[in-house]
Amino acid sequence: MTHAEADVLRAEVERLHARVAELERSSARQPAVFLEALLSALPAVVILFDHDIRIRFISRMVPGLAEERVIGAPALDFIPPEDHERARAAIDTALRSGRPGGYETVGPGPHGEHRHYQVFVAPVPEPDGTLGGCFVAIDTSHLRERERALAESEQKLRIALASTKLGLWSWDLRSGELLWDDRMRQLLGLTESLALPDYVEQAVHPDDRDAVRRSGERALATGRFESVTHRVVRPDGEVRWMLTVGEVECDANGRPLRLTGGNLDITEQRALEEQLRRAQKMEAVGRLTAGVAHNFNNMLMAILPSLELLRRVAPVSHVALLDDAAAASERAADMVRKLMTFAGQRRPVDPRPCDAVALTRHIADMCERTFDRRIELRCDIPAQPLHVRADAADLEQVLMNLLLNARDAVTDAGRDRPRIEVIASLEAPDPRLPSAGALVALRVRDNGSGMSEDAKQHAFEPFFTSKEVGRGTGLGLATSYALVRDLGGLIEIDSREGIGTTVSVLLPATAPVAAETAVPGRAPGLTDARVLVVDDEPLIRRLVQQVLESAGCRVRTAHDGDAALAEVAREPADVILLDRSMPGTAGVSLLGALRAHAPNAKIVYFTGQEVAPEEYANVDAVIQKPVRIDALERVVAELVGLARGDSLGSE
Repeated sequence: MTHAEADVLRAEVERLHARVAELERSSARQPAVFLEALLSALPAVVILFDHDIRIRFISRMVPGLAEERVIGAPALDFIPPEDHERARAAIDTALRSGRPGGYETVGPGPHGEHRHYQVFVAPVPEPDGTLGGCFVAIDTSHLRERERALAESEQKLRIALASTKLGLWSWDLRSGELLWDDRMRQLLGLTESLALPDYVEQAVHPDDRDAVRRSGERALATGRFESVTHRVVRPDGEVRWMLTVGEVECDANGRPLRLTGGNLDITEQRALEEQLRRAQKMEAVGRLTAGVAHNFNNMLMAILPSLELLRRVAPVSHVALLDDAAAASERAADMVRKLMTFAGQRRPVDPRPCDAVALTRHIADMCERTFDRRIELRCDIPAQPLHVRADAADLEQVLMNLLLNARDAVTDAGRDRPRIEVIASLEAPDPRLPSAGALVALRVRDNGSGMSEDAKQHAFEPFFTSKEVGRGTGLGLATSYALVRDLGGLIEIDSREGIGTTVSVLLPATAPVAAETAVPGRAPGLTDARVLVVDDEPLIRRLVQQVLESAGCRVRTAHDGDAALAEVAREPADVILLDRSMPGTAGVSLLGALRAHAPNAKIVYFTGQEVAPEEYANVDAVIQKPVRIDALERVVAELVGLARGDSLGSE
């Protein structure tokens, strides 16, 4: 072999050695390249540290840090001081026992923001035989955010469920598994969950079981759940109204797999609906009352003064009959007034001293005749009169309400010896009342079932009643409270369940007034008074004309608004009695026209209907039909004096 050939051969061998070395380097590098690619793809930061806990490798750098600053530095320098103790404990566990450890921390993220990390620490053997380790920090911020959002959502759901009183339930038809939440068990007063058949038999009110059962059967047959309203009976006997809503989960073949839904307590809503229904009924009664009162009082207006006029000229043998007829007419007028009070259309009254003892004895005697004979009705009423300033009809209504409630209480209690006591007495002043004088106390006491504390708190509220539907309106005590309050008195309840109830009415005592004696003749101030009577009822026009003319007035009449305007244009009037509800031109429009044509005349609403308080400012007086002759003459005489005084002052 020549030297040239040897040189070529050596060059080829060197090239082959270089290739072999290159191939060896490439083979050794391939796992490292793969590992680097893997670490860069993982959603975690991997840090290798030696047995001195100095960083040897980091898979990715945090913005703002250079690799030369990190590699070789103590790992604890890059861990927040507050986490040093937990990090050291996890590292010691890994290095001493060879078992992985871990902890949670907060650190900078890829963009410099704070992130939450779950850090795992594992042991890693070193080439020199020592034991190092690695940190694997996984960003859990998004998981924490999801957990926080889920917790907020669950909290909102709990608040919503608590505010709506909605209880949730689920019934797996395949496994029979039942799930009730705490609210559902609270609504029903139960400790165990019930499947639909058991729920129907054990919880649903007997009268509603068929409807709930049919609803469940339709849901299983059709795969559609229909809402159903029903009552449930809790173990303590309380009845609550429920609205059940739900859905049916079916398989691919339409077979029901699961029923899921909720029960909503709608007891208060049902009560409000019932109150609204009653209020609407009362409004309808009020409208009916207004029409009835107008016509009925017009008839009484024609009857009552006529009886008084006849009494003045009738033989003595007929006076008693006329008095009885007049008393019957006044009771009829009181009946209309009570109906208007019941309907919420109470008109202002002028309370006068009345004997509470006589009135109480009268109501007690009437109840004794009409109540069940098994009820013992006792009266502890003094012989001497006790006067209070009140409208007798109002006080009668209060006592009647209390006695009817007592009757129902002793009847419902099923006592062997049901007893009601009616007590009237004179008592010392009460600091709760503005009156500084003595009080007349009227009490109705029974040995009925009594009232709970909650019932006593709500007893005077409109529409509150402990009686079953159809037996009470819930207005008796509320009306009594309003009447007693208007009289400056006090009404209170003392009751104990199983013992009985006492309702006390306290009214300021007053002195009696001398009885007025009707004296035929002209009332003072009515001589030559000019009065215009405007009413569409001929009987009333004729009667009022006769009454006032007999008192010395000069009376003209008009049947409608146009005739009234023509009369005042023809001749002035001192007083105009104006029917408030005539057909055609009447009311406020006619009132304004009369004021313009007769500015010095005193105008009186002459009506059998309620007059709103704001209407009183538009007229000089209101006379409610029917009215007694002396009252009519007194009002007209007062207004005539005012009218003539105005006329003189203007000249």
